[in-house]
Amino acid sequence: MGNKNKYGSYICAVGYLSIRQKIVMPKKKKNYQGKWEMTPGSSQVFVYHTKHKIAGPFKGKEEAVVNAREMISKNIKYVKYKK
Repeated sequence: MGNKNKYGSYICAVGYLSIRQKIVMPKKKKNYQGKWEMTPGSSQVFVYHTKHKIAGPFKGKEEAVVNAREMISKNIKYVKYKK
């Protein structure tokens, strides 16, 4: 089994980039007084080149796809060492 939480769940590919989404579900927790509280959930979308995050977080898939298309037109890739 792979670890989906590290990079997020795969949504789609745009050229050589991939769009991934991290989802945090709401949880019930006890506070210091012993009362139950709901912690809110969240959803974030990122643009990845292989396993390296290049852009994000975005609120939705459409916003990330537009940004990924711009990055492909500029030929932006992940480079470990910039000289």
